[in-house]
Amino acid sequence: MKTSTLAGVIAVPLVISIGQILFKRSSQALSGPGGPLWGLITSPHFWIALVMYGLATVAWVFVIRDMPIGRAYMFMALSYLYIPLLSLVFLSESISTTQIMGALIICVGIVVSGLKV
Repeated sequence: MKTSTLAGVIAVPLVISIGQILFKRSSQALSGPGGPLWGLITSPHFWIALVMYGLATVAWVFVIRDMPIGRAYMFMALSYLYIPLLSLVFLSESISTTQIMGALIICVGIVVSGLKV
């Protein structure tokens, strides 16, 4: 696997996960004075998240050009690891023991699915 492809399958879920954190932040604008739609339209977090999603989508196209999509898509499960960590750091949300165990199981699954047997 090319280094750029490996970087892509790790980075795309991370960028998508950061976008999710920004969407969560933009949801706070839904109760703004101009109503929910106006709050969303005027939220910088919302627009940055959309741009990040767009960039991640373009990067994903390059990843799946060089790798079977069935194998590449397994790495999208990294978001189950990234989101709790990012929400802990940026949203002060807690992470439960079961979430940690689940994330570890997912990581093992990604490694196992990447093995060439």
